[in-house]
Amino acid sequence: MNTMDNAKIIKAIEKFAFHKYLKKLVDADLSKVSLFSIFSQTGAPNLSDPHHFLMVNDLNKIISLNSGAFNN
Repeated sequence: MNTMDNAKIIKAIEKFAFHKYLKKLVDADLSKVSLFSIFSQTGAPNLSDPHHFLMVNDLNKIISLNSGAFNN
C-alpha cells in the first residue's frame, strides 16, 4: 500500500467520523442560549451584539462517540 492510498483512507475515516458526530448531534436534545455584551457606563445589555451558543442537554447521546472514554 503506498502513501497515496493511506492519505485517501485517512480522509475517508475523518469524513465518516465527522458524519457520525453530526448525526449524533442532530439526535441530541439541544437548547439555544443567547448572551449579550453590556454597555460599560449603564450596564444595560447591548441587544445589537448577541452571541449564540448551543447547549447539549443530554450528553449521553454524544458520549458514545468517544468509544467509551468519557473523560477524554
